[in-house]
Amino acid sequence: MTAEDRAREAAERAEAAGRRTRELADRLLRLDSGQVPSEHDVRAAQEAAEDSAVRAEAAHHRAAARHEHSSQLHERTARLHDAAADRGIGDAAEHRRQAAHHRDEAEEDRRQAAADAGKAGRESSP
Repeated sequence: MTAEDRAREAAERAEAAGRRTRELADRLLRLDSGQVPSEHDVRAAQEAAEDSAVRAEAAHHRAAARHEHSSQLHERTARLHDAAADRGIGDAAEHRRQAAHHRDEAEEDRRQAAADAGKAGRESSP
């Protein structure tokens, strides 16, 4: 998936979120005015809730995938710093410090990926 594809999908999600926000605001106005929701309104609200749950789950899956990718990049960068230190390029101690920092960041990204994956699992539960 290219950056343009991701940008297009993000724009589509933002547009849909704006539409849902306007629909919810309209429903709230009707409820505040004392109108009893029609069967159509109830069905529309249930569908919107189901759609929101699906979108939330997808968002958690995307976040988990991006955290995992970030973790892999941090691990790769840590290996490059170790290689530079091993070859005596620049300040070896600084390279080792940077490698350790990237490994810590990779571990944090893995924790975040697991948390997002767990949230995705809870979104699909009844």
